[in-house]
Amino acid sequence: MSRLLLGALLAATLTQIPSSAGASTPMLSAETNQPISSTFVLGEPVRITFTATGLAPNSETRLDVDVRGAFGARVNAGSLAMRADATGKATSVYDAPAGRFGYYEVTAKLADGTPLAALGTRPAGIISYAVVTDPAARRDYGDAGSHFGLQGGFSKAAPVLPFLGVRYFLAGNAWNDMEPTAPGQFMADRTKDGLAGNRHPAINISAETLSYKGAAWKTYPVALVARAGLPQWALKPGTGGTSCKSFGALNDAGKQALPAFAAAEAAAFAQDYPGQSRRIYQMTWEPAQGWCFGGTPQDIVDLYAHAYGAIHHADPHALIAGPTLFLEPNSTKQLEGLWAAGLGRYVDVFSLHPYTAAFPPETHGLPSMLRQQMQEATAAAGHHIGLIGTEHGFQSTVNGNLQKAEGDVRSTIIMLGEGAMIDVGFYVADFWVGKGPAQSQGYGFYWNLNPAINYGTNKLGPKAIVPAYSAMTSMLDGAATRGPLPGLSGTQMGYRFTRDGQTIDVIWDYGTGSSVAVPGGAKVCDWMGNCAPSTGAVKLIGAPTYMIYR
Repeated sequence: MSRLLLGALLAATLTQIPSSAGASTPMLSAETNQPISSTFVLGEPVRITFTATGLAPNSETRLDVDVRGAFGARVNAGSLAMRADATGKATSVYDAPAGRFGYYEVTAKLADGTPLAALGTRPAGIISYAVVTDPAARRDYGDAGSHFGLQGGFSKAAPVLPFLGVRYFLAGNAWNDMEPTAPGQFMADRTKDGLAGNRHPAINISAETLSYKGAAWKTYPVALVARAGLPQWALKPGTGGTSCKSFGALNDAGKQALPAFAAAEAAAFAQDYPGQSRRIYQMTWEPAQGWCFGGTPQDIVDLYAHAYGAIHHADPHALIAGPTLFLEPNSTKQLEGLWAAGLGRYVDVFSLHPYTAAFPPETHGLPSMLRQQMQEATAAAGHHIGLIGTEHGFQSTVNGNLQKAEGDVRSTIIMLGEGAMIDVGFYVADFWVGKGPAQSQGYGFYWNLNPAINYGTNKLGPKAIVPAYSAMTSMLDGAATRGPLPGLSGTQMGYRFTRDGQTIDVIWDYGTGSSVAVPGGAKVCDWMGNCAPSTGAVKLIGAPTYMIYR
């Protein structure tokens, strides 16, 4: 054979050998049989379909699956066989455990170590699902008895409020939204839209038109009056904050126009929600001195003074709430100046955003600073006033999945135990401002699984807070607080509630753990809602325990 012919044959042979540089990289993904929210009610089957791509055609491999709960304890584990087709794709279906309420985190990887791919804000290596209280078994306690709210990022495509037991939401329209260019704009637009058969402001279809299995899920709005800004035409120049640049003092035009707008908004709100026994109007939104408000304490009081009487005249069931500052020393000092300037005459409900500087909330202002602020608010008003929280939440990116759940739930229980009428958590699903999911701060109850939608995502994956919050609302919605539990010691903390002739004690230990006796005949429920008869004593941890008895 000539050297020339041998070279030609060798070249032809080499072209038929696949290049390793062009080989596919294996990838692993997964979906539950309820892929929109992966949130199930007890009794529903949970199936996870795993899909591997980039495998060698017609090859066989193994999928290792490990299922754990919120505290990392193993629930189940096993291996599944996977066989690739001619394109290198393989699927396998896993019947997942779902016999108890709770958070389930599934770690899965191929035999070569390939993990589940990250999706949106959910990290690589896992898929999660939650088992929660059936919304169909819940009772609607009405606007006066419902305690739980959530904002924001609602999505009609992913309606999770019934799973969470949430009834309250914050209406998104305020003065700077509805009269951005001139006084009287709101009523002109409402009249115009009304003639066309439309409501103004428009209904929030993602929060107000919900249903579960064909039954309507009733929700209740809190109205916003001024939010963190004023219309530019109503703002006194040079009084805006460094961040909220349009939140400052009223100019003369603003002082003249605000009463008319406040009355119009209240009349419209009362007309749109006639069935509510009370209608809450939150007047301002985080007017923190300097960064979100540039005026004086008297300028804030002027906002309330120009709206208070007008709202009450237009809506006899109105409650004016404010000013929504924070649980930190600067806010406490600012509040003292506001009370001294006369704010107490113009609030019916003390509203705040009970974030704490760090975890745990019990050592960072809840409930100590809350009690101080509430006492000063009551003294300034000269009589008992209500209490609401309209935004707070921990970050899973900072505190982790478990501490976010513990911190969010305990903060809400403290708020309700200290007398809050309603408490609003933050946020439905992870969001981001920037280039993508990596910019998320992890406030969401759910992972955001659609990287193309930064707010109001249509695909969700539950974090541990989802079943914990669902259990809390199931236990405490419609309940009345009886205050802190007596007889606690050390780092134990808890509150007593009553509902329908039953007593519900909620207790936890935010320190190293301890034990307490269980009242005779009590049913003991863990923080996810799994209940059992009393065994005489219970071990306390950072996750609340519910003890229910008559």
